[in-house]
Formats: sequence, C-alpha cells, structure tokens
Amino acid sequence: MRINRLSKAIATGLCAGLILQTTACGTVLYPERKGQTGGQLDPAIVALDAIGLLFFFVPGVIAFAVDFSNGTIYLPGGSAELTEEQMDRVAREDGTVDQEALEQVLESELDTPVDLKTSELRVRSLQSVEQARALIDSQPTTLAAL
Repeated sequence: MRINRLSKAIATGLCAGLILQTTACGTVLYPERKGQTGGQLDPAIVALDAIGLLFFFVPGVIAFAVDFSNGTIYLPGGSAELTEEQMDRVAREDGTVDQEALEQVLESELDTPVDLKTSELRVRSLQSVEQARALIDSQPTTLAAL
C-alpha cells in the first residue's frame, strides 16, 4: 500500500515536470516577454531549460525551441531612437527634457513601462548613428538613444 502511494507520487511529479518542460520555462515564468526578437539571453531561463535537457532530453530541446521561438529566453530591454517630432514633444523651451513626456514616448516605443529614475536606464544624447552603435556595443545595458 505504501509503495502504491510512493509510485503515484513519483509518477505525478514526473508528469508535472514533463508538462512544465514541454511548455518551456521562459514562456511559463515570463509570458510578458513573448514577441521579443533578440537580446541578451536570460541565464536563469537557459539554466532551467538545460536542466530539462539533462533529465528529459526531448522535452528539454522542445523547451529551448519554444523559448527561442516565443522570445521569452531573452532578457527584457531594448533601445529607442526618437524622431524629430518626438524630440519636439519632450524638449522644453530652455533646452531641458520633460521627464514625464520622455517616459511616455519611450513606453510607447519600447512597449514596456519606463521609469527614468531607475538606475537600469541610461539616457544619452548622441550625434550620430556610429556613436550609438559604439555605445551599444560597449555596454550590454538597456539604452534609450536620443
């Protein structure tokens, strides 16, 4: 009788693990990331998918495939280039930037909430595309290039 319960518990745990791996870790944990097309890989999601490879090879491969195809394996973030019209909306007469207007523009461009007071976001004014590329290549952080 005890073996029966133990067998059922093990079978239930294995089925639950198999179902979770088949649906992919990133898709289950971060559904808001769906649709991302690239970026830095999220090490936690990669590790969870890799654990699936160790224990259940086929579901682990499926988990990686689903996370890559959904874009949920990538860390959130991005960059935005503002148009002249958007710059006119956020620029004040004295040459400073209206923080609230900039947050709204960036939120619509990046399709994610933006708080300019966080340390994760850096706003820089750049003179050329080459400057922007050099900056992006040198720092793997989230940027908003103006």
